[in-house]
Amino acid sequence: MFEVNADQLKEALIRDFKIGLTPMVASSPGMGKSDIIRNIAEKFKLKVVDFRVSQCEPVDMQGYPGVISNGDNQLRMTFHIPEYFPIEGDAIPEGYDGWLLFLDEFNSGNKQTEAAAYKLILDREVYKHKLHDRCLIAAAGNLTTDRAIVNTQSTATTSRLNHYRMRVDYKVWVNWANEHNIDHRIISLIKFKPELLHRFDPSTNELTFPCPRTWEFASKVISGAKAIDHINKIRLAGTIGEGAAVELATYSEIYKNLPTIEQILANPKSGWKVPAEPSELYAVTTMLAHNSTPDSIEKLIIAINRLPTDFQVITFKDIYKRTPVLKGHPVIKEWIATHSSEIF
Repeated sequence: MFEVNADQLKEALIRDFKIGLTPMVASSPGMGKSDIIRNIAEKFKLKVVDFRVSQCEPVDMQGYPGVISNGDNQLRMTFHIPEYFPIEGDAIPEGYDGWLLFLDEFNSGNKQTEAAAYKLILDREVYKHKLHDRCLIAAAGNLTTDRAIVNTQSTATTSRLNHYRMRVDYKVWVNWANEHNIDHRIISLIKFKPELLHRFDPSTNELTFPCPRTWEFASKVISGAKAIDHINKIRLAGTIGEGAAVELATYSEIYKNLPTIEQILANPKSGWKVPAEPSELYAVTTMLAHNSTPDSIEKLIIAINRLPTDFQVITFKDIYKRTPVLKGHPVIKEWIATHSSEIF
């Protein structure tokens, strides 16, 4: 099976949804598969129905048994459909164009629940009621190798799904991180040591580990802090694990030897020394990108042009993702005209 990064997965899922296929996304914990599915739902104005299969019983998918009268003093058994399923005839919620039924932790349910899910996916039915034709279905789960609760599924179920295995791609993540204002020190560290983006060893008993999800948490921990003190290092260890916390804290010490953004802005042409070490250059690029605004870019372009060409390109790619409004700025256009072969 091909492994796909986040951008490839998003495009593949959109194409599946357009032709009515049900995708199943598997990955190690913390890679962001659930967020991708939710982002697609938001983009297409679909209300997410979050259904955790691992916590369900068959009746949660088939309906709850009950008794009704046929009017002749005779009783018969029926099934009451759970209200969270969009059924034919239901009104589409205001502000939405449909639903996305998200079967999360899909491969963690028991065999009886899997059998109920089979009918839901194959026939698009809950008991004898058809799902709404504006309801899409997606499934996600963890890998059997990841110390997660995963059950082997029957071929009858797996053959009804379009399967994807997600992998981390640090370049794709850096683009996402710039768009979502992740702390520039974390972005710089991941660019310098990409292997730190996702370091998960299922054979250990660590409670947490560095992954896209926990790096986002770590960014919140150090947001606004100029230095990572001992308390924040403890907090980071509880978020990304002790090893990654030490690496981030150590890497952040680099900034003590670098010029501040205020010093660079005061004299971008000669008021600061361009570092020679790759780790320091990565730190400078993310700092420049992080502080590039319509008001500062004319000065910072002078500083950026002093960097080695490869690091100029890295800086501008970060600026493009972090501050898209700068794409049309005259100094940016001038730089692109000169370096188009390197940046594209």
